Amino acid sequence: MRPSSNLRESNPFSEWTISADDADARIARAIRICVGNYVREMYSAVLNDPIPPRIASLLRRLDRQGVQPERK
Repeated sequence: MRPSSNLRESNPFSEWTISADDADARIARAIRICVGNYVREMYSAVLNDPIPPRIASLLRRLDRQGVQPERK
C-alpha cells in the first residue's frame, strides 16, 4: 500500500488548462485590442491633418492666459 501524500499528482497538461473566467478575460482583452487597433487605424489620418486657423488661434490665446483658479 502506498502512503498518502498531500502533494498533487503531476499533470503535464495542468499549465495549459484555461478556466472559464480566464477564457472570458482573454477574449475581452483580444476584443479591446482589436477595437483599439481599428480606432487607431480609422483616425490616424486625422492626426496628420492641419489644425484649422481659428482653433490654433484659440489654443494660442488660452495658452497665453494660463490656467486661472475659479472665483467663488
